[in-house]
Amino acid sequence: MVNRSAHSFNDPYSDHRAIWQRTLELLQDSLDGKTFETWFANTHAIEVRGGVLHVGVPTVITRETLRGSYYPQLASAVRQAAGRPMEIELRVAARPEPVTPALDISEQEASPLGGDRSLPIQPARSRPHVLNRATFERFVEGTSNQIAVTASRRVAYHPGEETNPLFIYANSGLGKTHLLHAIAHVTMQTHYTVLVDTESYVRQFVNSVGAGERAAFQEKYESAEVLIVDDVQKLGGKVQTQDEFYNVFNALHQRGRQIVIASDLPPRLLTGLGERLVTRFEGGLVVEINPPDVELRMAILQRLIRGWDLPIDEATIQMIAERGGTNVRSLIGAVQRVRVFAESERSPVTPGIVMRALAGHVAEESRKAKPTVPDLIAAASDITGVAPELFTAARKDRRTARARQLVMYLACYHTDLSLSAIGQALGGRDHSTVLHGRDKVESMLADPADAEAQWWIQQVSEIRSRLHL
Repeated sequence: MVNRSAHSFNDPYSDHRAIWQRTLELLQDSLDGKTFETWFANTHAIEVRGGVLHVGVPTVITRETLRGSYYPQLASAVRQAAGRPMEIELRVAARPEPVTPALDISEQEASPLGGDRSLPIQPARSRPHVLNRATFERFVEGTSNQIAVTASRRVAYHPGEETNPLFIYANSGLGKTHLLHAIAHVTMQTHYTVLVDTESYVRQFVNSVGAGERAAFQEKYESAEVLIVDDVQKLGGKVQTQDEFYNVFNALHQRGRQIVIASDLPPRLLTGLGERLVTRFEGGLVVEINPPDVELRMAILQRLIRGWDLPIDEATIQMIAERGGTNVRSLIGAVQRVRVFAESERSPVTPGIVMRALAGHVAEESRKAKPTVPDLIAAASDITGVAPELFTAARKDRRTARARQLVMYLACYHTDLSLSAIGQALGGRDHSTVLHGRDKVESMLADPADAEAQWWIQQVSEIRSRLHL
């Protein structure tokens, strides 16, 4: 039972024991006796640090129950007891033996957060480090990313309900990381959210094993209500870390916790990743963000220059959109270059300024080496299952011919080779054969409603994704 003897509340903002004593008194008044005795009576205050009240509980079950079932009452009581908004973190910790000297916590409060992190009932000091500007409100939506945005909003506002896991893939610079942070902005207000890039996850796992703290590592991730992981392709080849992530994934998914994953490729094309992880990634919703069209690029530019003291008319914005590249980062670099160029010449932004400013600007995607025909053959072989040597052989069976036509089509659009050169690279075929193959694929892609066209669309998309085209 709570000791209701007279207690000093001279400094309720820093005296953690006083705050927690008053909190327990308020809770005892609002809860039935059995509930209070079971879940609250054996708790104790540890410290106040950085505006967070750290509370010790006797068992993991107690902590999870308080986080899951009694947060509204607990949060309200702590705010009332402290006289100001205050976050709470729970940790499994034995009640300390009574000590005679009063504790001086002033240095603890002033010191930076360190040592073992406890797990919050609601994100507090353990809130994920989100980019302030990466919100849904600041994300420019268009046809190329609309499905991904809709799915992201759904999991942000209804985590763990339907879309689980959500897997977002896209080439670099198209906004997938922005969407991950936008989701975290929303979920961390009400759910314990862990946002991590895969390199950090791997590093934390390796360090935990080396320090003998693997259990603490597991606890951190398996207690998440929302787990958001960026660049999951970097798990490729890391067998031990994959095994650990598989266990985390299963533990969360079985409890209905939301999982969001981002990658530069769809699950099936991730190399060095175990089949059991791939199938779990594919078990939810897989969505792609495509490069923005000119209309969306213009909208992005208009959002970017809003508030600048630099008027740019719509025709000039379109000119920047057309010349700045389809990678969003490259596009931002282009408009910044135009802005600096105009300011240095003390001139308004005109078409002439844009042409001169971007004359030396090479979009990021243009700097990438174009694929060779052998590159296309290798990717098409992986996707279709046709052996690489058959692409240049005389063999004409339907399966091989279709795979070869895919290479012809992609070579026409993604290399600088002539039809004759493409034909030579495909076993000495003449230009008319390459032209026929290209036109065959084009005709199939032109009618997506056709059942057979779906195969061609999927193969072209997967080969392009594999080669980042």
